[in-house]
Amino acid sequence: MCPNRSKQALGFKVFAIALILFTLGCQKSKQLSGGPAAVKQEQATPLTASPKAQVKRMRADLLRNNLAKILVLDPQGMCLELGRMPCADLVHKVSLGSMNAYGNAQYRHPEQISATSAMSLDRLVLSACMQRAGMDLVNPARAVIFKDVELSADGRLVKSDAVTNAIHTLYQRAFLRDATASELDNLLQFYEAVYAQQPVGAARNWMALSCYAVLTSVEAAFY
Repeated sequence: MCPNRSKQALGFKVFAIALILFTLGCQKSKQLSGGPAAVKQEQATPLTASPKAQVKRMRADLLRNNLAKILVLDPQGMCLELGRMPCADLVHKVSLGSMNAYGNAQYRHPEQISATSAMSLDRLVLSACMQRAGMDLVNPARAVIFKDVELSADGRLVKSDAVTNAIHTLYQRAFLRDATASELDNLLQFYEAVYAQQPVGAARNWMALSCYAVLTSVEAAFY
């Protein structure tokens, strides 16, 4: 065998052994410094940020239809001004981002969000959530969101698994997912805040306001 090739092969083996030892040493030091949690974190798939990171608000028609589907309500009757004028189709249509060619001779969607847009969104969603909460309280066994939720004689919430299930149901219908641990805890703690402000009727108020809080979030009102 040629002496040069023999020396090259020996040098390659030494380099390979050194590389293996270095790699094993790095892995051992990571385990000692970070523990099992650090190893799991390295193995987790990293989150990928959106290349645009932009959201668009839902216009009146889409918002109305989504609310009606999530809460199982009549799209035309879940929010009425003066008891007869539909919120999304007439009164707040323009402020919710839609156009009104026949009523206002407006043939284009608004390019900017108006000062009344947030109030119009609040009006529509809160009205729908109050209607759903009232219907679920009348017949809790056949409720859409707050199924089997029990109330005390003075309207307080009886804590049970049904309350947790109701929160998950709200998130499943709104976002097709369960509530996270923090979201669940936030809504459970929110009841305590509602109760502190007004003990009588706290359960009904919590139902409506929890629904309102979830359905006015960025995840619900934008896409």
